[in-house]
Amino acid sequence: MGNKVALCELPFPTRGKQLHTVLTPDQIQLVQGSWALIKDDLEKLGLIVFYRLFETEPQMKTLFPKIVHINHENKLETNIDREMLTRHAVTVMEGLGAAVESLDDSRFLNGVLISIGQTHVHRQVKPHMLKKLWPSLSYGLQQVLSENYTKSVAEAWKRVYDYICVFMRHGMQNPDLDADNIDLGR
Repeated sequence: MGNKVALCELPFPTRGKQLHTVLTPDQIQLVQGSWALIKDDLEKLGLIVFYRLFETEPQMKTLFPKIVHINHENKLETNIDREMLTRHAVTVMEGLGAAVESLDDSRFLNGVLISIGQTHVHRQVKPHMLKKLWPSLSYGLQQVLSENYTKSVAEAWKRVYDYICVFMRHGMQNPDLDADNIDLGR
């Protein structure tokens, strides 16, 4: 079982590479427009995404010890704290929303994503795990957006997710980097 692995396909940008080299203005508009349709119910999207992640990638549950209670003797899940899961899911979706709303400001967005990556290191999340969320996020977006989740919208979201992964991974691999002072050129 498991999600079909969708690699974060973008290399870390060298000097001068920014979001506009990864996404077209039309793709940015597609992502921001589709986000506008769902941003008022982040709980629904977040819960769909995380329940799907736990269903398709059950080993990921161990990264959420305050949310998923596991009997360590037999490794069986005993309970999911729905209230804590809801809070975490909404927080993640709010972060995604902040990224979507910052697509026009690569410098700010890159710093935020690197910082988020750095904080995930302390939660035992490894860089290769980031790719495991995409199929569940795509599934959640499809469920919530329904007919508005067209092929073009899905492709644009995938590009955004790849971009997010690249900078989070960079933060995870460089936990002492000052994310506010990175120089990737303009």
